[in-house]
Amino acid sequence: MPDDTAPDFGSPRLRAEIAEHLRHARGVTSSPDDVVVTAGTSDAVALLATALRILVDGTPRVAVEHPGYPSARRVLVRRGALETVPVPVDRDGIDVDALRGIRPAPHAVLVTPSHQYPLGGRLPVATRLALLDWAEASDALVFEDDYDSEFRHVGPPLPALASLDRTGHAVLIGSFSKVLTPWLRLGYLVLPANPALREAVAAVRDDETCPVPGIAQTAAAELLATGAVRR
Repeated sequence: MPDDTAPDFGSPRLRAEIAEHLRHARGVTSSPDDVVVTAGTSDAVALLATALRILVDGTPRVAVEHPGYPSARRVLVRRGALETVPVPVDRDGIDVDALRGIRPAPHAVLVTPSHQYPLGGRLPVATRLALLDWAEASDALVFEDDYDSEFRHVGPPLPALASLDRTGHAVLIGSFSKVLTPWLRLGYLVLPANPALREAVAAVRDDETCPVPGIAQTAAAELLATGAVRR
């Protein structure tokens, strides 16, 4: 039966199934309480941008890959990150040395480490760790757009930033648009152990409740629970 009392972060059952799915698919250890259901990646980015506006005293500055995903950049600007800072990428992904050179340091960075958009690079583990070190030193957030991570044609999967993060700075953004259908408009955030960020996200969702219809959440939870998504 549908959960008519689903909280603002989404259906409890769906959140539990997403957490279990990520444990198998991406090696990310999380609890259902860490998961926020979103209407795809754009809604997830918008939610984080609005939360960042609550956290930051002044105008949030978000570093973005250049070249990068233009739609995500536009969403950031519309939802409150009024300054996006381009960071060059190399064959693997974002140039962390260039990111370190930005002064003052941005409040967050949006990256596509599993499949850099549009160049297709995969960020090596050493660079992922360097990025997390920068985030800790700068007290900045890393928004990890993990799109297409399920599709690998060459080589083993690389660990998600969220699975390497030990200081509460990496937020995983995921979507079922590629593995199921973009018409479903279903995605998620996995929040780190960062009380201030969680409170900000909760405050936004208190005003803008989960936009994914309950029936879609129930159907997605069933597909995950029965193994249909993995198959």
